[in-house]
Amino acid sequence: MKEIFAHRALYKGLENTIEGIKHFKNLGVGVELDLRYGDNGIYMSHDPQNNAELFETVCKLYSNSKIKMALHIKEIKVINETVKLLKKYSISNCFLFNTEMTNFSEMIDGYEIAKYVNKKPIDVKEKKIWCDETKNKWYNKKDILDMHQKNKIMYAMSYEVVNEKYTENEMFLEWKRLIELGFDVICTKYPEKLIEFEKRGDLD
Repeated sequence: MKEIFAHRALYKGLENTIEGIKHFKNLGVGVELDLRYGDNGIYMSHDPQNNAELFETVCKLYSNSKIKMALHIKEIKVINETVKLLKKYSISNCFLFNTEMTNFSEMIDGYEIAKYVNKKPIDVKEKKIWCDETKNKWYNKKDILDMHQKNKIMYAMSYEVVNEKYTENEMFLEWKRLIELGFDVICTKYPEKLIEFEKRGDLD
């Protein structure tokens, strides 16, 4: 079974909430979270806002946890404080990334950085590669295999994450495609459905 991440810990129609994060932690599913900097510290939200839940609350929940976190850095100034929180609560099973192509080191004080790409990866130094097709359709088996031969771990954003209009059948077809292409991890809005999809073996 492929490793699964819950996109923005979406749960009951809400993103980046403690309730959703608790749910997916109990389910054993990784979470992708958006991090921003506010007056009260690091908070979780895709867009800037004044009333959002704090990342430190998540760190308390995940202290010494084996469940993984992908931390989407929405503002570069959150990095230092984020690393401090991760260390304070002994969280190691996570990595950071951002989609603005901002350059920062492969490791930040012991924490791994993933490379974001929306086209064929070339000369990627980072071990983890966070992929989407927001610009064009570029996924193919040859490139995925080439990355695996270079010991890269490939993360794919599923169709429904980057497209507002989709049918359930289109989503199932996308999961089938990502699995057959050989991605290691799938990030989706619907982890429970993907788990059931894999259990059914709907790949024919």
